[in-house]
Amino acid sequence: MSNAAGGSSRKSSVVSGFHGERAGGASSDTVGSLLAAIGTCLTDALRLFMFADKRHWGPDEFEQTRALEDALDEAKKDFQEMGQLVRGQFYYENDRIPESLNELRLLLAQFQEHYENLKSWARQGGPINPIWARDTSSLRKDLHRAQCRAARRISLIAEQPTPRCLGATQVYRLQKRNEAERLRLQKQREALPPWQQQQQQSHHHQRPDHNIQSPTSPDSTMPQITTKHHPIRRPPSLESLVPKCNQIGRFQRLNSGNPSESPFNDAAFICDFCNGYLVWPDLRTMPSVRSTLPQQPPPDPLSPAYDSKTVNNGYPHWQASGLSCTANEPKTLVFAPLAIANHMPPEPGEWQAGIVCPYCEEDTYLDEGEDSGEMKYVMDDKGFGSVEEFREHLEWYHTAMAVPKLEDVVPEVVRGSCGVM
Repeated sequence: MSNAAGGSSRKSSVVSGFHGERAGGASSDTVGSLLAAIGTCLTDALRLFMFADKRHWGPDEFEQTRALEDALDEAKKDFQEMGQLVRGQFYYENDRIPESLNELRLLLAQFQEHYENLKSWARQGGPINPIWARDTSSLRKDLHRAQCRAARRISLIAEQPTPRCLGATQVYRLQKRNEAERLRLQKQREALPPWQQQQQQSHHHQRPDHNIQSPTSPDSTMPQITTKHHPIRRPPSLESLVPKCNQIGRFQRLNSGNPSESPFNDAAFICDFCNGYLVWPDLRTMPSVRSTLPQQPPPDPLSPAYDSKTVNNGYPHWQASGLSCTANEPKTLVFAPLAIANHMPPEPGEWQAGIVCPYCEEDTYLDEGEDSGEMKYVMDDKGFGSVEEFREHLEWYHTAMAVPKLEDVVPEVVRGSCGVM
């Protein structure tokens, strides 16, 4: 345990990252001062374990120490990141929005009570309560969400209004950077001689295992394909957004509320920034990759067709395949990162997040009036009320319909009676 104790001593100075100590009473509270007080509770708790007698420690004591270290590390990391999201640490530290202060004051009281329990155990000795490690983990998650919501409230005031939630904006910006990177790689490939393009493509098909990488891996944002002549970077896709989605929220099972069905058939994503729910009804498992589009050749992974706006006549590739819980049958659903990157905060009194269609935002049409020119589609400010409504919109407006064969449309009797046919 000497290593853990040494790590605790090194972390004793981390509270300075929370902008000093808490000063004055409740009237002078800020987000920075309340976070400093919470950081002090965590640091003091770690000092208790650093100076405790470790000769009779069991796994529960070591687990509690690790839980405190993780909570302090994540609190400091969130404090630094949230300041960047709201265009400056100054705004975040000195924020006095009442909702954020009340939420952090409640958390501070819980952290202080938790510290008193640990302090009482350190004085009395004996085995530690194993439930306290779970309480520390729960408080760590609550603090993370409280910091996310505080940053979102600041962004609503300090930045230009945007329909997307602050968490969705982060995923959306990453998606836009990936699209720009994909276009850059396309131009880089087009500048190569044709023989070298064919050689790179053939090398890729001969070594398909180089392209397989878990979408949930932290390093899956930019996998790399290495050839003999040039290292070719695989264009990022929607699958590369999965780790970022896991950072801004969490997936969990949700009760459908239908008494005739088994409970917890629905899959839901809860955003840490707006606390909005995105619900996929009657879904057994959430897919981490998109489904293969039918009746089309596999796209070249080194071309822009590998991602959303694909070979399906220019239509976006938003489909994913899952299994329903009730009928155990395959079903088509919206790929989760696409919905997460475009969700809106819930309306007051609502719990489900709305969704903006990114393809309608980008599409334009020609106006035939006097002031003719390209104009953007005007969408409802509330967006789509659920993931199912968003899926229906994508199926109607952003999905290519296969052209049926003549024999499937015209009966054989009619075709036989026509002289031309």
